[in-house]
Amino acid sequence: MKPRVHCSLLTLPAGMPISDRLARIARAGFDGVQTTPPEPAQLAGFATALDDSGLAASGCAHVPEDDSAEPIFERAAAAGMVSLNAQVDGYWRDDSWQDTRIRHLLDLSEQYDLPFFLETHRHRLTQDLRHTLALIDRHPDLLLCGDFSHYTVMAELRAPWPPEWAAGLRHLARRCHEVHLRLNNGQNIQDPVPAVGPAQRAEFEALWRAARDSSPDVLFTTELLPADLGYDHTDLKGAPIGDIWTDSLTLLARTADPRFRLVPA
Repeated sequence: MKPRVHCSLLTLPAGMPISDRLARIARAGFDGVQTTPPEPAQLAGFATALDDSGLAASGCAHVPEDDSAEPIFERAAAAGMVSLNAQVDGYWRDDSWQDTRIRHLLDLSEQYDLPFFLETHRHRLTQDLRHTLALIDRHPDLLLCGDFSHYTVMAELRAPWPPEWAAGLRHLARRCHEVHLRLNNGQNIQDPVPAVGPAQRAEFEALWRAARDSSPDVLFTTELLPADLGYDHTDLKGAPIGDIWTDSLTLLARTADPRFRLVPA
């Protein structure tokens, strides 16, 4: 079965009309787009552009520590999104607070009939690998959106990854129903695909395959973000190094390779 692959709307220039961005994503062969759930005033325009493109939509969000998460679920459901991932604040709160927060998110997922995936992300509730492993042990029904680039940077992992780190990341991957396809060399959150050597790419792809082995319907997302969000590389004059759209197409093509889908992790 061919993997589902969505492209982040942020990968394409913000000044481009949304209808043009969605059309470009569809022409490239992606199955869908990932974006924040639209506000009520934007819903009709988003729905029309999405319908014209033929794409599915998945949601992504940030949930601040003291904010209610329900409006995000409500907007995602109204937009017909197939799932919602979220970066959730609260790392410095105690386990009791965090457990209550997770249970509420899972209740909202059931209430709105919307699959929810907690994103692995620094500076959030999932700041570090050990803490996240403990969290999923306490919540067997909690599914993840794996953005492994955050943990490889935090631990400065370069191939070959130490066995204990690789094992911990594989354990997380097996709980992922969504994976962000992003590569790095252990120092930057996002490196151009051609700048990442084959040994480092193989470590990441082993995690992607582990997620697919555990959840055949896993959603892959090319979430390559632009310089104005502080992600891609620039030279000393501020000009971008590499091209995040080209890299997105490279990663999309990689998911079509039978070896990506079939080689055991």
